[in-house]
Amino acid sequence: MVVGDARLKRHSGWSEVVYHSITGMLGAGVLGLPSVFSHLGWAGGIIMLVFSLWVSWYTYLLLARMHEVPDLDNKAGNGVRRLDRYDQLSCYVLGPRKGKLALLPFQLIVLIGVAITYTVVGGDSLRAFAHFITPNLAMGKWSFYIIFGAVQLMLSMLPTFNELSMVSLLGAVMSVAYCVIAIVMSARVHPAKGTVNYAPEAVERTPIERTMGIFNALTTVLFAYGGHNMALEIQATLPINEQHKSSVPRMERAVHMTFVVTALAYLLVSIFGFYAFGTSVADNVLLTFSHGPTSWVVAMTDMFVVVHVLAAYQVYINPVFIMCEASLARRTRGGSVNVIVQTLLRMSLVVGVTVVAVLIPFFGSLMGLFGAIGITPTTFTLPPLLWLMLKQPAKWSFDWCQNWFLVIITGLMGVLGTIGALYGIINAASTYHLFAN
Repeated sequence: MVVGDARLKRHSGWSEVVYHSITGMLGAGVLGLPSVFSHLGWAGGIIMLVFSLWVSWYTYLLLARMHEVPDLDNKAGNGVRRLDRYDQLSCYVLGPRKGKLALLPFQLIVLIGVAITYTVVGGDSLRAFAHFITPNLAMGKWSFYIIFGAVQLMLSMLPTFNELSMVSLLGAVMSVAYCVIAIVMSARVHPAKGTVNYAPEAVERTPIERTMGIFNALTTVLFAYGGHNMALEIQATLPINEQHKSSVPRMERAVHMTFVVTALAYLLVSIFGFYAFGTSVADNVLLTFSHGPTSWVVAMTDMFVVVHVLAAYQVYINPVFIMCEASLARRTRGGSVNVIVQTLLRMSLVVGVTVVAVLIPFFGSLMGLFGAIGITPTTFTLPPLLWLMLKQPAKWSFDWCQNWFLVIITGLMGVLGTIGALYGIINAASTYHLFAN
């Protein structure tokens, strides 16, 4: 007997899990990774990228392995309980009250924060494409955020991950495509010796700017790994039956494939982007190519970015819909939410996300902020902590030491990154005017 959410449709294969995961993991944040090197340098940037890739892969596997636990209500049998959402896992390990307090605030920050950031990058990319087609277009960037939000209103009417399969597949293809273009475009740049600066210390910055830049760079890298927040929801779509006694082996295979693609994209975009432009690289590496004979390629890539973030937005916002609808269902007599209430709830969330994006359109600093206060705890800190509490490895064993090291070091990185990101947003806000072009 396998216990789980009876309302879920569990008919995905591991390949569908791969492109859901790639769409969620390989996001627009990859385009900001070369700028991280402008604060950390070659050595610091590569070390941080490799470390974060390893930790992210490891913690994703931890979540996958905690998806199935013994069914405590069926002790006499061989029952398996499936923890279909991250909050279910947290509550299972920590108890209902502590579990919600430990996870939900951070998870909601990630899911909604990434949706806000993707509205910004999607609107900016749509605006860049429109200006390539019509250079004298007078519409402000806020107009494109609203257009992006309107498309999301329509996509948000799709009820579950199963209905999002083709959207996620298209998003995964687009994300790989714009990463390949960014790599090829950067590789074609052959800077003359001495014309590009690769030393962060050579850039004129005050000590506080240099320190805050390093802090923000650390969590800009961490922002690239928000996929953990949908890991259990994605794994929940895998069936358990006579052929497949557990979902874990297929999920692990999908995780390995996802991280092979992710690692190649992150490392190559970062290294080639920084090699081409050094410390002068833009927050979004594609913006560095926005003028010149290859501008049409950049315009095409901008549309790839738009399509990808349209899909990735849905992967992130869908768990929020599920949580809100489940909360409402518990408060109704029939235990369900009617279509009208469901539609109004989803519309309200998308409109709210769009309004916030219009008010805080700072892509680079938003990446650092949400990476620090949301993605760091839920991706890097909480999985090893839950593993320690659930599996209880022997004190001072390798498993115990490794997981406590990750809890402490990633928690510290989150604190430092929050400080750096807030500093960046305050500085950016001082020159921003609402409804500006």
